[in-house]
Amino acid sequence: MKLQYAGPKPIISQHGIFFKNGKEDKYIYLKMAVNVLLAIDKDYNRQDKYETYIEDHTNLTDERLLEISAIYEPNLEEHVENEEKQYEKHIDTMIEEVKHTLFTEEEKSIWINNINIMRPYMIQREINKLYYIHCIKAIKEIIHKEGINEIDIDFSLQHLHILESIAGNLEYGTKSIPTMIKINPNKDGRMMARLYINRREENRKEY
Repeated sequence: MKLQYAGPKPIISQHGIFFKNGKEDKYIYLKMAVNVLLAIDKDYNRQDKYETYIEDHTNLTDERLLEISAIYEPNLEEHVENEEKQYEKHIDTMIEEVKHTLFTEEEKSIWINNINIMRPYMIQREINKLYYIHCIKAIKEIIHKEGINEIDIDFSLQHLHILESIAGNLEYGTKSIPTMIKINPNKDGRMMARLYINRREENRKEY
């Protein structure tokens, strides 16, 4: 099992292989997501409000990302391998669906060949995505455990994407918590993306 950049989402057909703008490989978000995970996993003073500011300064290798991920979920590699196998079955299903289209045999052959050419690429994208999803879930668990109310991060579209992923996970499921993301400057004028977590709503649901 390895992590490495693959690329944007491929669009595969009998006409060729194209790439979809705006559907980037989750690999580009994973390193910063792990930075967030490490930043919020610390001892907190017992106050009414817990805030965490994430500095984007760590230079984590792909191997180190795997090691850190395993700390938070010891069976993670096994889980990812199982999920990867399911994705490979999905690719096989794509091929079977092409075989039953009304295109000519030549068109079907080209389409299936294009899928097989891109199979390693698609599998690597899926592996990257799975590690990213598991990292976001680990962040969610720590937020619940430590009662974190706010996470601040330097504004960029990449960092905003990560906060949106965290917010989406917090708002999903039986223990959902309302969240809000704001972009505004700090006292030094630097633009920040801030994730606010509404603990009052969470506590209200418990009664």
